[in-house]
Amino acid sequence: MSGPGAARPYGENGENGGGRLLVIGDVVTDVLALHGTPLAPGTDTAADIVVRPGGSAANTAAWASSLGADVRLLARVGADTAEWHRDALARAGVAPVFHVDEERPNAVVIAMVDGTGERTMLTNRGAGGRLGPGDWDDALLDGVTHLHVSGYLLFTELGRELGTLAFGRARERGVRVSLDPASTGPLAEFGVARFLELTGGADLVIPNRDEAALLTGVADPVEAARALSGTYGTAVVKLGSEGAVVARGGSLLGRAPAAPAELVDTTGAGDAFAGGFLAALLHGVPAETAIEYGCRAGATAVSHVGGRPPAADLADLRWDTLAGLA
Repeated sequence: MSGPGAARPYGENGENGGGRLLVIGDVVTDVLALHGTPLAPGTDTAADIVVRPGGSAANTAAWASSLGADVRLLARVGADTAEWHRDALARAGVAPVFHVDEERPNAVVIAMVDGTGERTMLTNRGAGGRLGPGDWDDALLDGVTHLHVSGYLLFTELGRELGTLAFGRARERGVRVSLDPASTGPLAEFGVARFLELTGGADLVIPNRDEAALLTGVADPVEAARALSGTYGTAVVKLGSEGAVVARGGSLLGRAPAAPAELVDTTGAGDAFAGGFLAALLHGVPAETAIEYGCRAGATAVSHVGGRPPAADLADLRWDTLAGLA
């Protein structure tokens, strides 16, 4: 994509507001099994089981759109559930650009959620694992001021080719680029040094605490944010119940506490944070303030089942009711 040193400060004094957000990545069918007791190997465990639309990229796009951003999503989906996913995103206000794979089913994640809200996941990437440069069109960047890439995209050869292509085209147009590192398991398997070399020119990185520690070898999230902001233009580290921190150029910009929440399901909480944070940036809010908005979205996410925004709970998060943040 680009080497270290190419990144630019993002969200400084709110000067980067306006424009459309393009998100590239995964659209997933989530099968959520909520079990109040520990799993019993070799026999049955009672659980409430629901099916929801999901995927890190799709969730982020849906949250950003539902919170007032103009969002377009590029993804590859299976023919088996393509229309279901298209309708779900359209209801959230996202403009989905889907390439439908007739040979592979859609990506599926089985998430087992325990009584504390924490998840254990089984994943089949399906059609999403074939998203590649053949799915790209330069017109996707028309009107776009920010490109957000799900790290899952980069864990396949085709995805890396697409990421490199999109990153380069974005640079040519002066479009800012952000990145979600995805998950520690595939990230460690891919290789930290390789990942940093591939993505180091991004303007913004949004890892959680564990991903930041893995990428830097530093356990303290503030120090990890500082270290990452030396590689990327700006680094935001999500801390779950402890809020978030943001750093730029090796210096800490700010810290926000978590918003109060009743924990039900952590699925998509990080995606909600990213969507809220990016929506804030697109409304001209400085990064050190935008993390507060991300924390509010994350708190809303963990209070219900599934990774997408619950429309009924968003009224008090809309921009026209939060003018004080801008």
